Amino acid sequence: MLPLSGLHVVDLCTYVAGPSACMTLAQLGADVVRVDPIGGATDTRRLPLAPGGRSLYWAGLNRGKRSIEVDLRSEAGRDVVRGLLAVPGDGHGILVTNAVGQAWLRHAALLEVRPDLIQVQIGGRADGRPAVDYTVNCEVGLPWVTGPVDASAPVNHVLPAWDLITGAHAALAVVSAERLRRATGAPQLVEINLADVAVATMAHLGFVADVVVNGSQRLREGNYLYGSYGCDFPTADARRVMVVALTNRHWNNLIRLTGTEDVLAAMEKALGVDFAAEEARYRYRDVISALLRPWFEQRTHADVVAALEGAHILWGDYRTIEEMTRSGDGLLATSGLFTEVDDPALGRYPVPLPVARPSGWAPPVPGPAPAVGADTGNVLSDWLGLSGSEAAGLAETGAVRLPV
Repeated sequence: MLPLSGLHVVDLCTYVAGPSACMTLAQLGADVVRVDPIGGATDTRRLPLAPGGRSLYWAGLNRGKRSIEVDLRSEAGRDVVRGLLAVPGDGHGILVTNAVGQAWLRHAALLEVRPDLIQVQIGGRADGRPAVDYTVNCEVGLPWVTGPVDASAPVNHVLPAWDLITGAHAALAVVSAERLRRATGAPQLVEINLADVAVATMAHLGFVADVVVNGSQRLREGNYLYGSYGCDFPTADARRVMVVALTNRHWNNLIRLTGTEDVLAAMEKALGVDFAAEEARYRYRDVISALLRPWFEQRTHADVVAALEGAHILWGDYRTIEEMTRSGDGLLATSGLFTEVDDPALGRYPVPLPVARPSGWAPPVPGPAPAVGADTGNVLSDWLGLSGSEAAGLAETGAVRLPV
C-alpha cells in the first residue's frame, strides 16, 4: 500500500513544473495519466535525446505515469478529458495543468462535469501573462549576483529552480486540496504561478527584507558563501574543492588543520575583530582565503581530502556531471537511490527512487517511461470502462490515437 494509492490524477502539463509535480505524486502511488496531443506535446522532443531520437528529458519527468494521446483541439477529444475528470469516486476528479487561455479548461466549465473538481492551475505570472523559469529568474536579481566577481553581465544559472520549486508546491497543493475535499465535499481551485514562487522564495531567504531594512545591495562574490565563510581552493594536482565553515567548530578545525591559528589571531588583534563571529569571517573572506590557499596548493587532492575528512570539516568536490554519474564514489553511486532500468527505446541507464526514504512503506521499483500514447487503450478501459471496440471507434473519429 502506497501513501497516495487511490488517487487518480490527470496531468495536462508540459515542460518542468507540472510534470515534476505529477511525477512526485506518481512516485507516492497515485495513478497519473499524462495527456498529450496527437503526436506528443513540444516537450516530448526536448533535448537531451537518446540515439533513437526519444527525449531523455521527457522520460525523466514522466516515469511512473501512464500516457495517452488525445486530439485536444476537437470536442470529441476534449470530451475524453472531461470523461476522465468525471469518473466517480473520492480519488478521481483531480487535474493538474499549465494550459492557459483555453475556455474549456476553466474551472467553472469543468465543474459542470465534476462538481467537486480539484484543479491545480500553474501559470507564469499573477496577472495572467506568460512566463517560464528563465524569464522569471532574470527579474529576481540573482543573475546579477551569480558568476565571477569581475563579470560585467548577468549570469543565468542552468538549473530551472523556480520550475522545480513550483512543482513541489503543486504536488503539495494536490494532497492538501484532496484532504480538504474529503472533509468538506467542496471543489478546490489552487492557482500557482512561477513569479509568485520566485519572489516569495526570495523573501523567505531574506533577500527582500535586506533591501527594505538595510538598503543594501548584494554584490557578485564568485564562489564565496554569502554571510558565512566558504571558499573554493585549487589543489597541487589541479583539482578543486569547496570548503565551508558554518560553525565555530568548523572554523577552529579548519584553521588548526591549515596551521593558520597564530597568524589569524594576530590579524584579529590588529583589526579589532573576532573571527568567532560568522559575520567577521564573511567580511574578511578575501584575506582569510589568501592565508588558507597555500595549504591547499601545496597538497594533492587525495591528501587534502584525507585531511579534511580527518578534521571533520565540511567540504565538497568539484566534479563534472559525467564524474558525478560514473564515479564509484560520486553522488549517484553513494545515494543508494538508483536502480538500472532497461528501456527498449532509450537504452539501459540508472533512474532514482523517491528521494524521501520511508520506513513504513516500500516505494515502487522504477520502470521505463511510457512511450507517448502507449496507455491510451488501457486508460480508456480502466477509467471509463470502454470496451476495445468502443476505444477503436473513438480512434476512428480521430479523438484519440491507440498504440499500434
